[in-house]
Amino acid sequence: MKKFKTIVLGGTFDHFHKGHESFLKHGLSISGRLIVGVTSDAYVGKIKNKKSKIKNIESYGERKKSVENFLNKIAVTKFEIIRIYDMFGTTLDKDFYADAILVSKNTRAGAEKINGERIKRGLHQFKIIISPQILAEDKKPISSFRIRNGEIDRRGKLYVKPTWLNKTLFLPQDLRDKLKDPWGKLIVQIDEKKLPKNFGLTAVGDETAKTFNNIGVRPTISIIDFKVARKKKFSDIAELGFSGKEKIIEAESPAGAITAELFLAITQIFRELNSDENYIIKIKGEDDLSVLPLILAAPLKFSVFYGQPNQGIIYIKIDEEIKNKAYSLVSKFITRGY
Repeated sequence: MKKFKTIVLGGTFDHFHKGHESFLKHGLSISGRLIVGVTSDAYVGKIKNKKSKIKNIESYGERKKSVENFLNKIAVTKFEIIRIYDMFGTTLDKDFYADAILVSKNTRAGAEKINGERIKRGLHQFKIIISPQILAEDKKPISSFRIRNGEIDRRGKLYVKPTWLNKTLFLPQDLRDKLKDPWGKLIVQIDEKKLPKNFGLTAVGDETAKTFNNIGVRPTISIIDFKVARKKKFSDIAELGFSGKEKIIEAESPAGAITAELFLAITQIFRELNSDENYIIKIKGEDDLSVLPLILAAPLKFSVFYGQPNQGIIYIKIDEEIKNKAYSLVSKFITRGY
């Protein structure tokens, strides 16, 4: 027998993940009926204005569909999905009924505020039930923010393994062909008007960085080694069109390898990234594989551009598919030289 007749719960349910699944399953396990509030786009917009780091959130329709699909797949009890425009939703309506409200440890204060408003209106309080958090591979909670930020996938897998931050990884000979084909869209000529807006841009390679600087588009991150086709061509960042105001980080990385130093440099930049600063990673060695740690560490919707010899520039829009492809490849690297 179910403990409660009806439970109400709410959330944004962006980039629907393992933690959301557990949350909904918990509600279903203790109630005969579930009322699920999904935040409206207008409500998300208000949150965005207060928290500038909140971006790249799916539309209400996408988020509702994810919840609906999951519940249709597993629910043996009745459920209702409602659009909510503030933290109260319909919980203050005199005709609204639920025995309990399900929240996480971080959102308990919201449930207490709802109960406080219900008391003022002469309505009964909800029993507050705390649902346990689901942890990612690094023992930190899975969250939509961390997924959007490119740190983890929807099951909690880290895209950058901790061991990659203290060992040099070497590309095995049998995997070299996998890097010859373009990983994104080939662009013969950069059109500034068609460049992605509102998300960061990375230029990998000296000629690629120079191309963007010459048209007045300053990459958020540039990775250079002063070489073209593995031959020394430049000696100063001014030759590549940089202003000299960029923050420069140096990292060693020999050809055919990704060093822990390079991984650390890239992850450090994404941890402190802000819209007012531009970064240059100056490679001591060669930048031939640096696109891979960039893909793994970058937030979703970030843009990566790198040169394709004798063809043009490859554009990669960071999404979960490309991150998983890079993860699968780098996981096959070895930690000893040839």
